[in-house]
Amino acid sequence: MDMLWVDTTTDEEARALDRGMWEMVGSKQPDGTLVAQAAGPAPENGEFWYDALNRIKDDPDKRYAMARRHLPLPAAWRKMAVSLRMKIRAARKAKTGYEAELRELHHLAAMDSYAGYGHIQRVPYARLAALDLSYDRVGCDRLSLLGVTDCKWMRELWGEAEDQSTASELYEDMLAADIQRIKADEEQERDERSERLFGNLYREIAEKSLPSASPPEKKRRGILGWLFGR
Repeated sequence: MDMLWVDTTTDEEARALDRGMWEMVGSKQPDGTLVAQAAGPAPENGEFWYDALNRIKDDPDKRYAMARRHLPLPAAWRKMAVSLRMKIRAARKAKTGYEAELRELHHLAAMDSYAGYGHIQRVPYARLAALDLSYDRVGCDRLSLLGVTDCKWMRELWGEAEDQSTASELYEDMLAADIQRIKADEEQERDERSERLFGNLYREIAEKSLPSASPPEKKRRGILGWLFGR
């Protein structure tokens, strides 16, 4: 199986995974037309992952696992949260424990608050998951992935948080360094794409500009050549 974002441990792994998904790759069609397209998210058994996920919407465990494979796409965070809420509601109805699912929901929302898509996919999951994003430090009110009911459940179990924050604020310096690194990487990648594009273009132009080979010019016979067959 190909590497997932949740498997990434280094900046380079996260960068390579993102490039593999979104970098435009040119291919020549049978009619000679050059088409550029990105691979995009990996399919689920040949089907677009979001469509496949909707087929199992009544199974929160399978839904959670599939959505997790497609983190950090924005829809994947939301669908994981939906799956956890389904399990929490079922546990509340059955009057059984659900604190583990609620903590997972909070941690998910706290990680999501580090950065939006465009940056977070180039931050290795292992580093993000290791941050101290406990309920007392982050709270719940400012986490966009959570709703009013989620916060109500959290307050019922854990009381009022000591602070209300986000991962992007708590780890502001780390995020600034990540953004600076990502911008530098993207600039390098743009230069590489330009080199490939214009390098190929210049080569094609040069090849078309080369004079075609022509047979050597036949030497004209002089008057003596006509007379003596030379």
